[in-house]
Amino acid sequence: MARPRAEASAACAKDGEYVKVFMRSRRYDGFLPLVLAAILLGALALVSRPAAAAITEGVTRLALVAASSAHNGGPVLAGIDLGLAPGWKTYWRKPGDSGIAPRFDWSASENVAGVELLWPAPSRFDEPGDITFGYRNGVLWPVRVVPEDPALPVTLRLDMHYGICSDICVPREAALELLLPSMPPDWQLTETASAERLDAALARVPVPPADPDILDVRWREDAAPTLEVRLKECGADCTPPALIAEGPRNVWFSTPRVKREGDSVVYVMEVEVLSPAMLDGKELTFTLSGPDTALSVRKKM
Repeated sequence: MARPRAEASAACAKDGEYVKVFMRSRRYDGFLPLVLAAILLGALALVSRPAAAAITEGVTRLALVAASSAHNGGPVLAGIDLGLAPGWKTYWRKPGDSGIAPRFDWSASENVAGVELLWPAPSRFDEPGDITFGYRNGVLWPVRVVPEDPALPVTLRLDMHYGICSDICVPREAALELLLPSMPPDWQLTETASAERLDAALARVPVPPADPDILDVRWREDAAPTLEVRLKECGADCTPPALIAEGPRNVWFSTPRVKREGDSVVYVMEVEVLSPAMLDGKELTFTLSGPDTALSVRKKM
């Protein structure tokens, strides 16, 4: 006569997330605890863990992180966490005169339908004869990840080429990996230690302003070619944000001269272009980056 079948369950936790493991087996005295222990160890191995890059000169940390330690089929907020030693900086998507633009290759990832990397608002680094844009002491790039099959784990793999600078600029490369196990759609995901920092980095990604007319752009008639950019509604409690201008290829913008006029901030910059007429009908992008400001405004000339 067959012995009754027994059910056993086990739960393990890591980084705040619980992984439940259920088993059904025949009862064997003394054997069931060993089976449970093996299952627990296996479940722990499924919990997401980033593969950090080896630390090199100027770099204090580099790893893929995520706001949750698993996914339930929906989009996942992840990020590339780069920490730099004091005095070092890295670069924005538009590095400027002498910087190194980072490049990201996600093609080796598994079960990924889409990856969108977002750029927090950068700082300006204005030196005589050299204007660059980037991040001092480090940056956390937010990354939106869409799983392809909601029932399968997601493995993010990144080949990254970037540059860091102190007195000189040094090219670097790294291979990073992050595993996100799959959970049922109704599973309550637990936030990781990186979740709050990822939300803060996401808030630093420039967005269009609610009022597109907050920025007025025009050519100055008394000097050519010179742009005057006026930021409205920036009163005494508003710290004037840094202004970064982008235009067509082979157009260069000088370091803006900044002054206040009432509740407005006026930026005046020379433009190296053969003729202002070359920009007629062209779209310029202006990024405003400050302690409480991250805006992106497009203006057609």
